[in-house]
Amino acid sequence: MVTARSRGQALLETALGLLVFITILVFGLHFAEVGFLSLKVQEANASALWHATAAKMHELPGDFTPVRQLISEDTPGSEATRRYRDFDGRTSRIGDDEVRLVFTRASALQVRCDAGASGLGFAPVERSNTVFEDVGAMRCRSQASMEVLEVFPQSFLDSGVGAFFRERHLNPLKMTLCGVGRAQGGSCPRGFRILLDDWGLASGTEVDECKVLKGNKCENPQYYQSTHRIYMRHLPRMGASLSLAQQTVGQVPGGFDPSTFYMSFRVFQEEEPGGDSDPNNWVTTPGKDSPTSEYHASYGARGKCFLGRACPR
Repeated sequence: MVTARSRGQALLETALGLLVFITILVFGLHFAEVGFLSLKVQEANASALWHATAAKMHELPGDFTPVRQLISEDTPGSEATRRYRDFDGRTSRIGDDEVRLVFTRASALQVRCDAGASGLGFAPVERSNTVFEDVGAMRCRSQASMEVLEVFPQSFLDSGVGAFFRERHLNPLKMTLCGVGRAQGGSCPRGFRILLDDWGLASGTEVDECKVLKGNKCENPQYYQSTHRIYMRHLPRMGASLSLAQQTVGQVPGGFDPSTFYMSFRVFQEEEPGGDSDPNNWVTTPGKDSPTSEYHASYGARGKCFLGRACPR
């Protein structure tokens, strides 16, 4: 039998249960928002790193001014800060410099990148350091400010006579969100590091061919000059090259001077004038009737057997 006493007890138990349930629900939403915003701060940090990898790094041979300028001017950090100012990151939507969720507000997202000497670098070999250079790593750090919105109740049955909660409901302090680690003294000292530049030939004339058959004109001066620099660093060893040629074929083919630099490279397999007749053969050394006299002379002096040596009987 349901009485007024039992109904009152059920109502009281429901009210007490709702106090705990609503508190857990509200704080659960707030903590979920903090987690979401923290991930966005980390995403902005990573975005700056990957944005940097798409930039021009060098001008071969030996000019690594572009990557140093990229880091010194903090272009990746400035770009990531602009795109993530509203914690979104989409370039098609550049919003305000703060975001308001249900119970949480975040603002002042900043990404900073600098040269991060971390022992991750690797040096080029001695005879190639006139062309390549170890530019080391770049470090990026990100942080933002976060606080609870005014709609969040700061006090609820937690003070005075007959208070239900012994601890204060909320202490409305500003927090610093870090892309990596925790804040120290209101700033974020830790960040991600990435090695920059793979020394590859990437853009512009650096990807062109070098056609010796086309009037000895190389259309890729960056690659040509880089190879020439490394070649010239080996000149003290040229005596060994002469000795090898003389011991192998009895002479330097066509009076060729090993101290003279010749280079050509082609990207596609194709038939070249004066070369072999097979169109599927990739001709790297032009032969008879080549405009380069050394190639023509070498072709005429070669024998029919391996390395020009006498054929076995």
